Amino acid sequence: MNFRILAIILIISSGLFSCISQGNTLSDAQALSGLHLAKAVFLVNIKNPNAVAHLVKVIGLTRKQLLQQKVTPHFIVVFIGPDVAFLTKNRRGIPYTEERAVATIEHEIGMLTKEGIRFQACGVALHGMDVHPSALIPTVQPVESGFISVIAYQQRGYALVPVY
Repeated sequence: MNFRILAIILIISSGLFSCISQGNTLSDAQALSGLHLAKAVFLVNIKNPNAVAHLVKVIGLTRKQLLQQKVTPHFIVVFIGPDVAFLTKNRRGIPYTEERAVATIEHEIGMLTKEGIRFQACGVALHGMDVHPSALIPTVQPVESGFISVIAYQQRGYALVPVY
């Protein structure tokens, strides 16, 4: 009986070590081969402040990973829909339960703006959410239309990364 338990433990352990060793070999080298510049426009319409906070952190991580692999990132993040309400100075209409996530979004955007990532809020969405452009945090630029912004950046060679 002890031999069976030992055999099961060895099998499970070898599987775990296999997974761990595969985890250490993750690479973007094939996809990034020959690239020195990566341009992306993220179109964000998640409607959940916790998910938006996580996404903004992941965009920052992606920037860092590209730099580590000797690729210069140029990122623009365009918020459309209700997500624009998470970008306001006064946080009007934000429920208490979402305050922490919204604060995280604002903090992360502030940090990433310093790193060169640009953030925009769709004017159509601002109007629909009854948010005046002057209510946006200073690190977010209001634009007339998030769709027009995304279309224009795609025409300039930015890859579209839709996040819904």
